Amino acid sequence: MCGGEGVHFKEPYKVYTAATNIEAHMIAKMLEANDIDVFVEEDLSGVSLWAFGTITQYHKPDVWIEKSSAQAAVELIRQFENRQRELANAKSDPPETYALCEECGRESLFAGKYAGTVQECPHCGAFMDVGDLDWDWDDESDMSDPPPEP
Repeated sequence: MCGGEGVHFKEPYKVYTAATNIEAHMIAKMLEANDIDVFVEEDLSGVSLWAFGTITQYHKPDVWIEKSSAQAAVELIRQFENRQRELANAKSDPPETYALCEECGRESLFAGKYAGTVQECPHCGAFMDVGDLDWDWDDESDMSDPPPEP
């Protein structure tokens, strides 16, 4: 039971120290979904708060379980952490993208961070679209004209 109402452990075991109360509750919900009773000890002190967020040395919410469930809980938490790392890596390093220059007809490879931008062609210096842009400059309307009336 997340939050601890009615949870009494014979051998309480701190299985996880979270960075935030939200992270502690995410872990707790995952464990509960796998039939592991859990108690979250939130940081409600306010001691760790300052103008720019929290001070990590103080803000340490804990997730507690029955010691007999520790092995299963640790494996689930490892899976959770691995998935979080995979998601973080996928966001920080987008895949490379190929773009075709309409001027010289040659294809160039660009780092994923340039997708959706306009860059100079490394072969001829012309401007070229890299990946999909957020707008359609190829439409025939003049961008200075007012939009048509409904």
